[in-house]
Amino acid sequence: MKKWNWWIGLTILAVALSFVEWRYPMPTGTLDVQLTGISIAGICLGLSVSWSYLTFVIVGLVMLVINLQNWWTLIPILLTMLVLSLMLKWRTSLNTHMEHSQAINFGLVVGGVQFIGMILIIAIQAIMMTNQWDEFLAIIEMALPASVLNGLLDCLLVPPLTLLVRHYTENVKKE
Repeated sequence: MKKWNWWIGLTILAVALSFVEWRYPMPTGTLDVQLTGISIAGICLGLSVSWSYLTFVIVGLVMLVINLQNWWTLIPILLTMLVLSLMLKWRTSLNTHMEHSQAINFGLVVGGVQFIGMILIIAIQAIMMTNQWDEFLAIIEMALPASVLNGLLDCLLVPPLTLLVRHYTENVKKE
């Protein structure tokens, strides 16, 4: 029963974080720094991989129905979930204790994937918008601060959230 409560709470947190809009103006449009991926990664690492995909669908539908964000802002979150799913072999084992170093490593992976995902989205938009190398590099340089901010926030906030959720959901017998 506690897993459902954590999932509902983190899903509500993910929906609430989707309303946080840190917009960074770009020639290709606005680049949005998303904090929603933090709670979705917390669900993936702390509860279940399948529940994180369900939360992603719920958050995506809310964001698109309310016209809150563009669809491409969800791509780095989806990329992060796919990488975490592959690392966890498509299941979250709650029978083993997660160490602090493991949570930090997962946070670094999530932050790195979010950073790379945002840069890839901007690169694709820049390629579609212009075919000149100088303008392409200028657009990528403009996207770096927002992408770094998103990656660093994920690196810093995913480990504590994951450890908090796993503290209450792990099925490890303490000796």
